[in-house]
Amino acid sequence: MPAYTYECQSCGDVFDVRRAMMDDSAVVCAVCASTRVRKVYYAPALVGGSAQRSSSGAPAAAAAYTGGGGGCRGGACGCH
Repeated sequence: MPAYTYECQSCGDVFDVRRAMMDDSAVVCAVCASTRVRKVYYAPALVGGSAQRSSSGAPAAAAAYTGGGGGCRGGACGCH
């Protein structure tokens, strides 16, 4: 069951609630018992990216694909 972050608009408390995705019941602040809460959204974390440049000046990720080996670097996955 996923956890969602909420912020109480009455007292400012920020808290997490575990609930089903389809659960649309009211969320209640544990500090002041207000139902005036809003869901807080965060930007997703990006994993595996690199801002490094190759010796040719191209981004490192682009340089990996110019050799024709695909993204697997060696063909062990059987993709080519």
